[in-house]
Amino acid sequence: HVDVKDNVLTLRGERSEEKTEEGEQYYRRERSFGSFTRSFSLPENVDSEAIKADYKDGVLSIAIPKPEKQVPKAITIH
Repeated sequence: HVDVKDNVLTLRGERSEEKTEEGEQYYRRERSFGSFTRSFSLPENVDSEAIKADYKDGVLSIAIPKPEKQVPKAITIH
């Protein structure tokens, strides 16, 4: 799960792994599993609607576009 709320990007998921090892006189199997959560603070001027996520071949890619540089506004005083 990928969520963005109040300029915080949160990743949630589960992982599971199973290892099997066989020897001449033994057989061993290990299983590990669990959930995880990671949160990242985003800059204030990031457009959360433009964030894209893709999951392919076991790799999660998240694209966050750079915020546009804000040019200082010049105000002419007469």
